[in-house]
Amino acid sequence: MEERNMELDDDGKIRIRRAGDGPAEGETEDEIVIEVPEFDAEAEPDKEEEAPAEEEFLRRREARERELESRRAQSLTLYEEGERLFAEGDLDGAGEKFLDSAALYGADWRSWFGVVRVQTKDLTDFSEVAECEQAYDKALRRMSREDRAAVAAKYVPSLQARADELAAAHERYTAQDEREREEARPALLRELRSATAAFASTAALLAVFLIASVVLWSLINTVQGVQILVPAIVCSAVAIVFVVLASVFARRFALARVARSRNARAGTTEAGEKARMCAELEEVIRSVVEDLDK
Repeated sequence: MEERNMELDDDGKIRIRRAGDGPAEGETEDEIVIEVPEFDAEAEPDKEEEAPAEEEFLRRREARERELESRRAQSLTLYEEGERLFAEGDLDGAGEKFLDSAALYGADWRSWFGVVRVQTKDLTDFSEVAECEQAYDKALRRMSREDRAAVAAKYVPSLQARADELAAAHERYTAQDEREREEARPALLRELRSATAAFASTAALLAVFLIASVVLWSLINTVQGVQILVPAIVCSAVAIVFVVLASVFARRFALARVARSRNARAGTTEAGEKARMCAELEEVIRSVVEDLDK
């Protein structure tokens, strides 16, 4: 690079020279000198050296694409085998094929949905739906709008009809539960009143004989003979008997109270339990319908 002078002001100059060069001829102390490094043309990166790195990147990308395509093809083969086994009724075998297919290429929603279909017997039995919840979520996330519409067209009508049947069954069992509890309530109230009376009277008599025995035993040394001893022994024995009876009636009283409280709660009969199960299953099915109709 040649020297160049740059006007600074009336009092001095700036000189630019390559590093390593000595003072220029005519250079004075009043001048400001800036040294710049000398650029070596040979040290500049050679663009041709970048070519092998780019080629290596392209080669690796093509290798990954070939591997992905191979996995996709193997996954599709396994999925088709799973569909064949599913059509033949071999649910366990079909489930294994669907899982292997999803493991090879998890981006295909059909493999995950195949697992759901196996677990729910083609969306007709939701008793073990919790076992395939993850597969169900993965299938939904990977479905396109068109795929979801096709699945909805196939399954939603039957699912909607099943949900309506469960809603009707829930109402029927709920009414039966209320009727059965109403019919059983008078007998339970009578049992509770009887148990309460028996326990209260037994507890009162126990308290009487217990107090009497304590008083008599405290007076045993104040009277000669057995005039105090015999009544004290009798009162103590009777008090022990009433302790046993009180424990029996207390248990009866507790059971009667529990039965009465249970009767007051809806869904505590066999019909009520069926109503609860219908409601839970209906909720699951309507949730599936809502997911597919989005």
